[in-house]
Amino acid sequence: MKTSKLIKNHSYALKEIQMMIEDDRNNSGWVTCLIAGKWVQAKVYDEPSEYGINDGRVSKLAVLKTGMRDRSAPFGDQLDYNYDRGLDYSNLPDEDVNVIVTALEKLAVQS
Repeated sequence: MKTSKLIKNHSYALKEIQMMIEDDRNNSGWVTCLIAGKWVQAKVYDEPSEYGINDGRVSKLAVLKTGMRDRSAPFGDQLDYNYDRGLDYSNLPDEDVNVIVTALEKLAVQS
C-alpha cells in the first residue's frame, strides 16, 4: 500500500492532538492530513461560507475511522464523519469534530 509523502508537519496544542499534513492545499483548497490519529481530507477555503461547517472555512470534510485510507475497501465503509456542504454522516462526537475543524481553520490563508 502506497503511503503519502509528508510535506509539512504542523502541531497544534488542541487537546493534545497533532496535525500532520500529508498533502497541502496546492491552491486547490484540498488538504489531506492526520489529526488525532485519524485520516482527514478537507476542502478549506480562504473565507468563511454559509456552506462551511459552523459557517466557517471548511466546506467538505471526510474523517476516517483509522489513520490510513485503504484504497482496496469502499471509501464509505471507512468513514467516521462526512460533510459535503451539509452533514452527510457522523459517528463522531461533536467535540471531536470541533477539534478537527478548529485545527483545519488554523491553516494559513493562501495568497
